[in-house]
Amino acid sequence: MADRIDPVQEEFENELRDQLRARSAPPEFADRLMLRIEQSRPPAPRFFRFRPLWGWATVAALLAISVFSGVEHDRRQRIAGEHARQQVLLALRITGTTLRQVQAKVNDTTPAQSGATTSE
Repeated sequence: MADRIDPVQEEFENELRDQLRARSAPPEFADRLMLRIEQSRPPAPRFFRFRPLWGWATVAALLAISVFSGVEHDRRQRIAGEHARQQVLLALRITGTTLRQVQAKVNDTTPAQSGATTSE
């Protein structure tokens, strides 16, 4: 009894099998489908209609900004380098002055000490 299939169920399965069987599409199906896709596509916004113009303007603006920022960076680097050079020159002047003062003191005290050592 368990091997026997209900006639209603058997009919349902046969109909289902028939509906799921592969069939070829009608010849004009692809053309109709492509036409419907084209018709259902919304029109492009006005902004994108002038896309080439906006695109080139954007590219030009970005290029100008990058060139300007590169020039500005180079200018700031040059100013920082000049400032560092001035600091080094000032430090050398201060060091030179200090060394001359120390040398003068050493030279002033050296004869008195050397004279004292030679008299002993």
